[in-house]
Amino acid sequence: MQINRESTLDSNLIRSTIVAIVVLATAPMPLLADEPWQADPEVVARFSSRRDSFNYEESKVPTYRLPNALQQADGSQVGDAATWKEDRRPELLELFRSNVYGRRPNIDATIRYVETGRIDGVFDGKADGIAMETVIEIADRTYSFPFIVFIPKDAEQPVPAVIHINNREFSPLEEAAQENDPFWPARTIVERGYATASFHTSDVDPDRKDGYAEGVRSFYANGKLPADEDWRSLSAWGWAASRILDHLSGIDTIDADRVAVVGHSRGGKTALWAAAEDPRFAIAYSNNSGCGGAALSRRAYGETVERITNAFPHWFCKTFSTYSDREDELPVDQHELIGLIAPRAVYVTSADKDLWADPRGEYAALVASAPVFELLGQASITEPTMPALDSPRVMGKTGYHIRTGEHNLTAQDWNWFLDFADQIVK
Repeated sequence: MQINRESTLDSNLIRSTIVAIVVLATAPMPLLADEPWQADPEVVARFSSRRDSFNYEESKVPTYRLPNALQQADGSQVGDAATWKEDRRPELLELFRSNVYGRRPNIDATIRYVETGRIDGVFDGKADGIAMETVIEIADRTYSFPFIVFIPKDAEQPVPAVIHINNREFSPLEEAAQENDPFWPARTIVERGYATASFHTSDVDPDRKDGYAEGVRSFYANGKLPADEDWRSLSAWGWAASRILDHLSGIDTIDADRVAVVGHSRGGKTALWAAAEDPRFAIAYSNNSGCGGAALSRRAYGETVERITNAFPHWFCKTFSTYSDREDELPVDQHELIGLIAPRAVYVTSADKDLWADPRGEYAALVASAPVFELLGQASITEPTMPALDSPRVMGKTGYHIRTGEHNLTAQDWNWFLDFADQIVK
C-alpha cells in the first residue's frame, strides 16, 4: 500500500493547529505586567476543591450594602472633622468593641519595664539590642511578657520605630541579633533608619482556645471568666503593642510620634485594631489579615465569620459569632475599622495565592474607607480597580500591594512597606 506522506503531514499539521487553537481559546490568559490583578482560575479551582463549603468565586459573592462610616446612629451625616472626632469616631469604636473585638478592662495597674539582656553594637555596630520584660502589677499579683528592641546607634536625631506583632515564634535576643529573619528583618529595618521592637502574641495571651487562664486577660480579671463583650486575644495583643509604645516613648533616641505597628495574618488584624484603639500609632500595617482584619466581612469570600469564630473563639468577643451567616446585619464592617485610623496612615497588603484572606475584599475595604480620610483632609486610594501584581499603589496616607506568592510576610513585603513608611514618617 502506498502512503501519501505529503497528505499525511498536511493532515497532522491541520490537527495540531486545531488543537493549538482550542487550547489557546480555553486556557486562562496570563495577566500582563500592568493589568489589574484578578484571581488565577487555577488557584480558584484548587482552593474550591480543598474547601468546597467556602466561596472563592466572585460571581457567588452575595449582594451587600456597606454601612456608611459617616452616618451616625441617629441617621445624621457627619459633615466636619470635629463631629467625626467628638461623636462618630467614639460611636464606631464602641460598636467594634461590643460586636467584634471586645472591651478592654478599666482596672488600675502598675506597669514597669525591666532590662533582662543587652548586646551593644549589633549589625556591624549599627545598633544596640536590648531584651526587655514588661511587668504588670495589680495589688500583690504580677504578670509579665518579654520583648526585644533594636535601637540605631549614632543617629543625629530621634528615629522613627516599628513595633512588630509576632504571631509565629519569639526569637531570643542572641538569635535576633544574628539572623535577619524575613518575618521580622530587624537588621533591614535598622539599616533603613528605624528602631524596631517585637513581641510574641502567646507570651501576652496564649493563642489557644483553652489558654485563657494563662494569659493577661485572666490576670486582669483575677481568674473570672470573660463576659460576652469583654476583650479577647486580638485586643489583648493590641494592648501589648501599646505597652511597648509606652516604653519606646521614654527613650530619647526614638521619636514616639513616628511609630508604626505591623502584623501578619492574625497579627495584621491586631495591628489595625491596635491603631484604632491607640491614636499614638502613626501607621498601621496589615499584611494578609483577611476576615476580622482588612477584608470586608459582608463578602463572605474565603474565611467567613462563622468559620473564624468557630476555629478561633478566643480572638473575638462572643457577640461576633452571632453574625455567622448573617454578615449583612453586622452594624459595622472593616472599611470602618480602617477609617478609625484616619487621618493617620494605613498600609494593607495581600498575596495572590492567599484567597482564604480575600485579597479583593482587603483592597475594597481600603477604598471604602476613603470618605473618612477625605473628610479629615487626607488623600487616599479611591481607584476601585485593583493594582497589578507586585505593583504597590500609594495615595496620600494609604497604600496597598498584592504580592506574588503564598500567605506570608516576606522581605519584599517589608521593603515595600518601608518605602511607604519613609514617605509618612521621614
